[in-house]
Amino acid sequence: MPESSETPAPICRRCGQCCQSGGPALHLADLPLVRSGTISRAHLFTLRPGETVNENVTGRLIVLEREMVKIAGREQSQACLFHDARRHACRIHVSRPVECRALFCEDTSAVQALYRRDRLTRADIISTGGGLWELTRFHDRAFPAGAAAHLARQAATGHTAARERLAEMARAEGAFRRTFQEKTGVPRKELDFYFGRSIARICAQFGVRLTP
Repeated sequence: MPESSETPAPICRRCGQCCQSGGPALHLADLPLVRSGTISRAHLFTLRPGETVNENVTGRLIVLEREMVKIAGREQSQACLFHDARRHACRIHVSRPVECRALFCEDTSAVQALYRRDRLTRADIISTGGGLWELTRFHDRAFPAGAAAHLARQAATGHTAARERLAEMARAEGAFRRTFQEKTGVPRKELDFYFGRSIARICAQFGVRLTP
């Protein structure tokens, strides 16, 4: 029989490189995973507009125009917290998010096609008629990520007034988070979902170290 001319289907080698590069952003199609508890709020963090982030797919640094909800990394690592490095496996492989299903490192066209489409936001997960949502919106207004990033760029060049303003913001935001947790009982691991990365963590990207 003549040999088939069809190209063999690509096969994942389970090297884990994509998982080590960071967790995926979530999309509307992933909402059932959040509602079922497969992916909880403690597993997530929010990147807010104005933050400088590294895109997993393109490898470029960009300034976000719209918020993004992602699966968090491990402590002291950006590796997806669901990745089991020892077994080279995903702990929620059967229920993995759509970006993980689409991504193949040797041909990223599928994940690039959906990457910026229908991204999940906090408003899709939090009831927008409740107190948690109001506090989330207050935090965004009081401690805007874009303003912090702008001041951090200035502080990194030695601008004293910018650094002082950032230090004030970091202290106030730290107090807000602590009070929020004390009053609501929300677990600490969920704070980065509700409020995104702290002002101190945003500034650390630019080499500006602050104490919240």
